Amino acid sequence: MQNFICRNTGTFVMSYRRAISTTKAVILIVVIVCVAGAAIYVTSTLTAPTPSMTTTTAAASPTLAQNSTLVIDDYLWSSSGTLNQLDASFFFWPDWLGSGIYQTLVAYNLTAEQKFGQIQFLPDLATNWTISPDMTTYTFSMRSGVSFSDGNPCNAYSFWADFYILHYLAANLTTFWNSLSIFDFSNVNFGPSTLSLMSQSGLVNPSPQLVAIMSNSSWPVYAPNPSTLVWHMEYPYLWALNVIAGGELGFVFDPTYVMQHGGPGTASAINPYFNTNVIPGTGPYEVTQVILNELMKCVKNPNYWGDNLTSSEIAANPMLDPGHYNTVLVQYKSSDTVRYIDLTTNKAQIASILTSDFQLLRQNPSYSFYQLPAAAGGAQVERIAFNLNKYPTNITDLRLAIAYAINYTSIIQNVLYGYGSSWVGPEAPMYGQFYNPSNSPGYNYNLTLAKEYLAKAGFPGGSGLPTLSLAIDEDGAFYEEPMAEIVQSDLAQIGIQTNIIVETYVEYYQYLGSYQTVASSSANLPNMVVDDPLPYSPDFVAPDDYWTHFVYNGSYFGNYAGYSNPIVNNAVTFMTHSDNTTAITQQLAVAQQQIQLDCPYAWVFVQHLPLTSGSYVYNNDVISGFYGDPNVEGAIEIPMINTVVPAS
Repeated sequence: MQNFICRNTGTFVMSYRRAISTTKAVILIVVIVCVAGAAIYVTSTLTAPTPSMTTTTAAASPTLAQNSTLVIDDYLWSSSGTLNQLDASFFFWPDWLGSGIYQTLVAYNLTAEQKFGQIQFLPDLATNWTISPDMTTYTFSMRSGVSFSDGNPCNAYSFWADFYILHYLAANLTTFWNSLSIFDFSNVNFGPSTLSLMSQSGLVNPSPQLVAIMSNSSWPVYAPNPSTLVWHMEYPYLWALNVIAGGELGFVFDPTYVMQHGGPGTASAINPYFNTNVIPGTGPYEVTQVILNELMKCVKNPNYWGDNLTSSEIAANPMLDPGHYNTVLVQYKSSDTVRYIDLTTNKAQIASILTSDFQLLRQNPSYSFYQLPAAAGGAQVERIAFNLNKYPTNITDLRLAIAYAINYTSIIQNVLYGYGSSWVGPEAPMYGQFYNPSNSPGYNYNLTLAKEYLAKAGFPGGSGLPTLSLAIDEDGAFYEEPMAEIVQSDLAQIGIQTNIIVETYVEYYQYLGSYQTVASSSANLPNMVVDDPLPYSPDFVAPDDYWTHFVYNGSYFGNYAGYSNPIVNNAVTFMTHSDNTTAITQQLAVAQQQIQLDCPYAWVFVQHLPLTSGSYVYNNDVISGFYGDPNVEGAIEIPMINTVVPAS
């Protein structure tokens, strides 16, 4: 879903950005073919590609008038503490680099999302693509004349190198691409020797030996030539374009720059040079200064290939907008009061405003704020993960007692100011037929039932039960702490005592990673963990995202419970290996029934604001509007810096 913030009304024209965002219908694809010179694109109600279809793009013309400086005050610095895009295979948010710095092979059509709630794919760095009849092979034709901001050319070899560099930095994990087991890496041999060859040969004029490796069709991603990229999957996967268009792993960064500055490093020691020296991208801006935990300075990319796009072409694909400011400063300001003052005195033109300050500004007609589309049901969700491998939360009946004892409505009203709704996991509500396929009622607030489960667990009235630990992240304490206090009070009503632990980012995430990491680290994890500092967002705009991340034993990140069940694992695997949507839904229904019984999580809420109890706010007299980040990276939706339009 994608929102465009409209001036004067203080409301939002809302659209649905996740690939299956809006309609609760079977997966369909509609191919729209326009006359010569116009865009041809793929659109879907519940996105799945159609075999053997091609997309093309239009040509380009003059840039928009430029203003001086845009200042954005943000609540969070990068979660990894750096702006090193090589960390993207792990977790990297808020990813301001994906907002005007990096681009992808294909882009979401923001206009279609805004007006019709549809997901459409438009050319970005690829001008067209075809899909094989068996839906396993995607062939992309790369846009010619594209270079990175440092002047190095961008072509199919660039994406090839990025793909395998990130795979290598993920310790060659076969599910490194967003926890998806869709590629066959059995013939891949990418490591120090290949990196050495890339360093010696370069990618601008690669040696015959390197060309032979890059064009090897037994590898899942290969480049037959500089202008053609092939993405071959072991199984048919319905949402390949969604994954490529969304999320950090789809961004193309300059691998030549990486090799010229010491290479990527290793999985255990990623090259720190790029922490402050941002790897160049192909987008309309480049980063010229980084002060960690303080400032990111962006200036117009002098080599941006889209500088000559016409206003009509930009309107058709706003993601390509060359930008309206010569300089953009993204500042980390930890104090909400400071951000509020900066915004109201015009020291910042956009600011993340939280809690009581947000309550003041949202009632002021001079200000507008970014709101997630409640009509879509949302996809940014909050959970409490139970430690399934540690006593006493390894007892299913105890977990069920906790889940039924929580007053979710109270949390939504008192913590989110009503900007939220209940949900039943593991799927987000906006994903149509894939959401709650078993029609489960979820864990509704029911103290009587909670007490019954507590007694069945062997702790009637809480007797004999040790105090449970509940961890929250200090970065999200502004809402997690009052939420945890409500949970603490709710559980006390049935005799369960809890100890709320506020941890630093490093403490909070040191044992949270892949499924294997979580499962093996259970002794070091608390009994319960509140989800991310801000609610969990999909890494890519497709319905399998939460299934593969929350409840799958191949999860790369997000399975905080360390949950694995063969019925569920088989259903998730089938979902990513089949094009039969009816059969997929049937298997997911059985899997969800199993999840409901196992209770690995308490599903707390779906949020309607990007910052939970706050949002990005701007003065209507200064800013006309902007698009939010369409890739939904990490835990918040951020403004796309190149689409911010000054007020006229």
